[in-house]
Formats: sequence, structure tokens, C-alpha cells
Amino acid sequence: MTTLFGILKTNTKHLVCIALVCFVSFTCGCRRSSNNNRNANGSASTTGQVNGEQARREAQSLVEKGKELYKNDQDEQAAQAFEQAVRLQPEMAEAHLRLGMAYAALEKKDEAEESYKKALQLYKQQVEADPKDAAAYFYLGEAHSFLHHDEDAARAYRQATRLKPDDEEAFYQLGKAEAKLANYDGAAAAFQKALELDPDDSRASDGLEDARAGVQRIREGKKHAEEMLKQQQENENANGNINGNSNLRPRRTVNANSNSSKHPIPKRSPAKPF
Repeated sequence: MTTLFGILKTNTKHLVCIALVCFVSFTCGCRRSSNNNRNANGSASTTGQVNGEQARREAQSLVEKGKELYKNDQDEQAAQAFEQAVRLQPEMAEAHLRLGMAYAALEKKDEAEESYKKALQLYKQQVEADPKDAAAYFYLGEAHSFLHHDEDAARAYRQATRLKPDDEEAFYQLGKAEAKLANYDGAAAAFQKALELDPDDSRASDGLEDARAGVQRIREGKKHAEEMLKQQQENENANGNINGNSNLRPRRTVNANSNSSKHPIPKRSPAKPF
């Protein structure tokens, strides 16, 4: 009996030890699994950040490649480069803007307009997020200009020049927008500033000459209109005087009972002599 009790006691100790070993193993395994999951999640997050940054770099590289192709009149290849950039970075505003320019060169009007509208939307978001982003305002002006929103284009270019007063291209584009609006004084001022920043810019020189000619045409047109108005007023006054004088002339009264002839008119024809 004593021996049996000792055996049972020994077995119980063994079972307790086994249970403790299993519990410790299970706990360590759970911790290891948790650590592995955290490491995996951290690696995935890091990988995502690396891939996102890599995609941005590749997209920007494609944009630069497309710009060179576009400059060399290789418009089809330029459009392909910009399309790849858009696929990599759908929110890259410049890629959409440049793609629109390439489509326009290829006479794909509808596709160009869609790209310009997308670029416009993205640049609006940029200037709202950072109101001091001069480059975003400039390209916002470009998008408006390509869509023939001349007033909005002038407004965006003007803000770009305020934020970056040494941006010669912004002043030149502002001059073009003002000229389209027939604001030749504003256009001349913008072209003059562009020439101060870059005296060799022949585009600004030609623009300034045209703007000054426009100012002169406006002045001559106003002068001619004033002269015509003055002449019209003088004619109206002259006509009024003539009418007034004619009303003052005495009118001859005709007597209904009087006869205008020297001989009286017989009431009946005289009878023939016998």
C-alpha cells in the first residue's frame, strides 16, 4: 500500500512538470509568433514606403525623359513616357499637364483636354494645401491657359510672380494672358518686367512691342469715339436750332371767302349770244 502511494505521488509530480513545460513552450511560441507578425508588418510597411518612393522617382524620371522628347518634336514617344508616368503616379499633376501638351501636339484634342482638366484639379489641391507654392501657381496658370480660361490664368500667373518676383517666365506668361484679355497696359508692364529679368528674351521684347501698339490702338479708338460723340451732339444742337427758327416764322393766313383771281368766277357759264 505504501509502495502504491509512493508511485502515485511520483507520477503526479511528473505530470505537473510536464504541464509546466508545455505551458512555458506555448507561451514562448505565442510571443515568438507575435514578434514575427510585428516584424512582418514592419517589413511590409517599410517595403511599401520604399516602393512608393521608388515609383515617384521613376515617374519623375519618365517626366524628364518625356520633356526632352517633346522638346525635340518626338511627340509620340513623349506621350508614351508621360502615360507611363501617369500609370506609376496617378496623382502627379505635372505628368498630366505634360501629357496634355503632347496630346495637343498630336492633335488629340479630347485627350488633351481631359489631361489638362486632371492637371488643373491636382494643382488646385496643391495651392490649397500650400498657398505659398509659387511653382504650383505657375503650372495652375498653364493649365488654365491651355483650357482658354484667360482670366483664371492671369490670376494664377500674377500670384506666381508675387510669390517669386524673380521668375521671368511667370512674368512673360502673365503678359501673354493680359494681352489676350486686351489689358494692354498690364501686358506691357509684365513684359517689361520679364525683360528686366532677362534682357535677351526676344519673346518678351516682341510681346512688349505688340502690347504698346495695343495701348496706342485703344487710345486712338477712344479719341475717335469721343470725336464722333462730340460731332453727333453738335449736329443735334444744330438741328434743334433750325427747327426752333422755323417755328418762329409768321404764317400767311388764307381767307376762305376771298378769291385769288382778279376776275370773279361766275356762278354759271354765260349764255351764248343770239
